Amino acid sequence: MNEITRMKSLDPASLQNLNDIVLPAPVAWWPLAGGWYFLSGIVLIALAWLTYRLLKCWMNNRYRRAALRQLRLLSEQINSAEERDANLRQIPILLKRAALCAYPRSQVAALTGKDWVIFLNSRVKNPIFTQSTADTLNQVSYVAGELSVVDAQAATALINASRQWLNQHQHLDYSQDRGVV
Repeated sequence: MNEITRMKSLDPASLQNLNDIVLPAPVAWWPLAGGWYFLSGIVLIALAWLTYRLLKCWMNNRYRRAALRQLRLLSEQINSAEERDANLRQIPILLKRAALCAYPRSQVAALTGKDWVIFLNSRVKNPIFTQSTADTLNQVSYVAGELSVVDAQAATALINASRQWLNQHQHLDYSQDRGVV
């Protein structure tokens, strides 16, 4: 029997000759390989650039947020009979101020009437100021005295068109032309 056991142990295919598998030590996470430092640097640069672009966009649209806030206040106060005319007259002023913030003064300041409406419509993809809202804008801008010719529906249409224009117009980044950083 001794001889048989000894024969089995000499047999390389014998199960008695099997040993447990020894696993290698786990790979350490630190220190990182050079490629990870490179990838981390690229990701940090991309995040810094994205943050810069988002901050620049947010800063460039401050005037837009302020104008929309002012328009919301005007639209809430337009239902008051004693303040209606004064609030309606503020809408063209608000549009002009917003346009002066977004575009060069030489393009915006002298525009009035039909040219002003054409300019406003040219700065959005789809024209917002229709003939009726353009007429209402001109009446609000140039009619002296009481604005009884502007009914509630026309006033609401003007406010909605103004809100759409403030939201949709393309901001021209001309800060490099003015020397502003």
